[in-house]
Amino acid sequence: MHDKRELGARLAAFYREMAEWVGQKRKEVPLSFHEGSRDQLLAYAYMRGCMPSDLAEALEEHGWQLDGREAHLIDMMEQVLACLHVPVDGKTEWRKVTRKEANELLHERTKAVFGSSRPHRPTHIMVTMDESWVDEPGLIERLLLYGMDVARINCAYGSPETWESLVSVIRQAERQLAQQMQGRKCRIYMDLPGPKIRVDRLAVNMGTMKLSVKKNQYGEAIEPLVGLISFSSFPPPSPLPRDVSFMWQLTAEDGAAVEEGDELLFTDVRGKKQKLRVTEQIAPSCFKVFLSRTAYVQKEMKLQNGKASFTVSSALLIPVKAFATAGTPLHIYFDDAAFMAAYGGAGIKMTTTLAKAWRNVRAGDRLYLNDGQMVARIVKVHDRYVEAKVVFDGGKRKAIKQGTGLHLPDSFPHLTVPPLTDRDLEWIPFIASHADIVGLSFVQTPHDLRKLSYLLAEQGADSLPVIAKIETQTALHNLARLLLEGLQIPAFGVMIARGDLALEIGFDRLAAAQRDILALCRAAHIPVIWATQVLEQMAKKGIPSRAEISDVFLGKQAQCVMLNKGRYIAEAVRLLSSLLKKEERRGKPAMPEMDGERTDLFDL
Repeated sequence: MHDKRELGARLAAFYREMAEWVGQKRKEVPLSFHEGSRDQLLAYAYMRGCMPSDLAEALEEHGWQLDGREAHLIDMMEQVLACLHVPVDGKTEWRKVTRKEANELLHERTKAVFGSSRPHRPTHIMVTMDESWVDEPGLIERLLLYGMDVARINCAYGSPETWESLVSVIRQAERQLAQQMQGRKCRIYMDLPGPKIRVDRLAVNMGTMKLSVKKNQYGEAIEPLVGLISFSSFPPPSPLPRDVSFMWQLTAEDGAAVEEGDELLFTDVRGKKQKLRVTEQIAPSCFKVFLSRTAYVQKEMKLQNGKASFTVSSALLIPVKAFATAGTPLHIYFDDAAFMAAYGGAGIKMTTTLAKAWRNVRAGDRLYLNDGQMVARIVKVHDRYVEAKVVFDGGKRKAIKQGTGLHLPDSFPHLTVPPLTDRDLEWIPFIASHADIVGLSFVQTPHDLRKLSYLLAEQGADSLPVIAKIETQTALHNLARLLLEGLQIPAFGVMIARGDLALEIGFDRLAAAQRDILALCRAAHIPVIWATQVLEQMAKKGIPSRAEISDVFLGKQAQCVMLNKGRYIAEAVRLLSSLLKKEERRGKPAMPEMDGERTDLFDL
């Protein structure tokens, strides 16, 4: 057992050093309000970075544990010094916060972002909306009744028309439930898309290709399949029309040609008589065609237009999704022109959003797809495309879809792509006029928050709450600075976006990272959203896993818990609301102990 006199002297010396450092840092981050939160954050960052481990252990031996007291650390340290009969220098230049004041500050800021909490459940529940719910007002009503407080609309998908319809359905449901809701309003949270790399177009070379025409419940074709035919001497147009589902490169025999209105007859692999109707010439020797019946086709197939004859020299299927397994080659093209010229070769071909993100890619870099369920390695980098190969598929083939997210954790894409993309800038006016909360995806530095605040102010929405989504290594490194910047925003919060974050930093570091994010946010009295895969199995299959229940308990350290969509999402909301109520009746969760591990989150 350490001598209390010696312990008091050491703690007093550390206290003075901390006060001096915080006093210097205060000048670098002047605030006209929230000074107490700033000083608590600075003090906690210093303690985590500089307190000797043996001093922390000595305090714990006497029953004084400073970890878990981040929100009122200065006051707690002074109380310990008082117990050790060590006087505190009253000349320190900081504003301490008591435990009661810390709780009040966090409560006020949580209310400013998420609205009033429900009786007996301080933790708010956020639910990610699905576009199809526009036609399911009954589901929206159940979500509201079962406990949804915030509706999240991910603006990486859909269009303003769809988002506006979702908002309208939510507001209509509130009016229908006015009596049960007792005047409570569901807040609308909209995520800016951010610089996330996603699959844009897919193409697959196949031996035999099935071209499926949409049919109704009676098996009747309801709309033709759109394709392109072109001739080898002329490339298809760029950009490629969005409705195209297949492309054939034809070889004309004896100078044969086609024109609008022609019908190209062929016999498919099954021996079925088929025809393509040429509807429009969209480039030299490139035509849009309609296929009215499902057909099975392959290379070397013959087509006839009267006496004129053509041969399919190569064919690409442009599917909504393609399947890959370990060993599948991937070819990622930087633009439509290169993509459409690439008829030969096996594997899956694709273009992506944010072509600039591939500038720093090198052979050997990792490429994650489908939230890390599939892993590929970059094999070779060419002028107009990148070759990669799937090296892990989890034991079964996986689907790559249009919109599938891609991650390049070794390639530093944030160096070439700004956090606010052209699409973000396009959506900001809509979000400013329709959302109650806006999420900044892939935030990197305090400058990103300042820029968003400026853009919102231009739209007259300077009081709109802002959520900084922590989902990159850079954001993690800059977290303390981001929080200091966030204290200057009227209403501010943080989302622990565990899906993207795990891929960026590695799954093995996620637990420590989310612990440290929570601790820093507690120190600054800033509300947190606990996101990604919460009750995921419950939402999708209707039965929760044991690990999911434990995850909900950990999530109680946050002020809001987010659920993603699924077939049983209403039941998942009801279960989550019940779990949060039951746990909170037994008391607040204990704060996790720190293991003394030094991380760069506390650098300032």
